[in-house]
Amino acid sequence: MNLSSLTPDKQVKLQYWLDVIRQCRASGLTNQIWCEQHDISLKSYYYWLSKIRKLALEELPRKKNGIHMCTDQQSTALTESPAEFAELSLPDRNISRSTPAAILHIRSITVELYEGTSAQMLENILKAVQSC
Repeated sequence: MNLSSLTPDKQVKLQYWLDVIRQCRASGLTNQIWCEQHDISLKSYYYWLSKIRKLALEELPRKKNGIHMCTDQQSTALTESPAEFAELSLPDRNISRSTPAAILHIRSITVELYEGTSAQMLENILKAVQSC
């Protein structure tokens, strides 16, 4: 099952639990204490956490022996395409970036997230971390 094959009802339910998991993790509390405070079954929390992780893994490109696999078409596109660069706008220097809004510890990797980190950037970071 992948994300694009989910019915709208299942997408809503998935989004609800994704929000619950994010709120729990951002709280700084243990999963058990946060779930108790919000009247959420710890068993349901872990069930949905597992389900979301599996869906996220299915969305990642497959690897063989630690190397991302790509089709011949993708390989050809990579070798024949000229390099492209994108202009990035830097954040406002007046915004204090000294204290992260959240710190993620995933295996041996630490990721510091600051206010204003986009959802797309967070998704890209998590995908990169999962592929390590």
